[in-house]
Amino acid sequence: MNLTNQLLIATPEMADERFFKAVILICEHNEHGALGININMPSDITFEEILESLAIPMNSHKAESIIYEGGPVNTQCGFILHQNLYDYDSSIQIAKNISLTTSKDIIKAIAQDTMNGDWLMALGCATWHEGQLEQEIADNAWLTCASDEKLIFKNTLEKHDKWEQALDIIGVKPHQLSGDIGHA
Repeated sequence: MNLTNQLLIATPEMADERFFKAVILICEHNEHGALGININMPSDITFEEILESLAIPMNSHKAESIIYEGGPVNTQCGFILHQNLYDYDSSIQIAKNISLTTSKDIIKAIAQDTMNGDWLMALGCATWHEGQLEQEIADNAWLTCASDEKLIFKNTLEKHDKWEQALDIIGVKPHQLSGDIGHA
């Protein structure tokens, strides 16, 4: 089972509080493990602060853009999910219309307002070693569903909005989830 371009939706069984009501886009999944970006945990860090730290001048209104906490791994690194309208250094294609990059080029393009298309920047990522994610799914810590571009690129400060919308994709309401999920 390859989960690339799937959303992970945390269930009440999620034991790790860092992923409470998390929605994670799986960017890469193979026999060695998985890498994903949490798309619904707003950070206290602003895009303007990131530009200042990189000494990149800003000529756009993007300073108000929300930056997300992508996960507990590599938290000093910026991961940018973006539509595939342009090719940036180090971009990996996740789906037909979505790529992931850590390139400073895209940050400059956003700052200069020369990038068309939607994007989401996250600090850090989530990773799983071989078999770990599959076991967490078997343990009912995660539900999965196909990714949704509108949900991924929606800017919201309320982290539970995306969680509830992701559940809605699979026809589940939050009150229907129980810590007593079993196996058939």
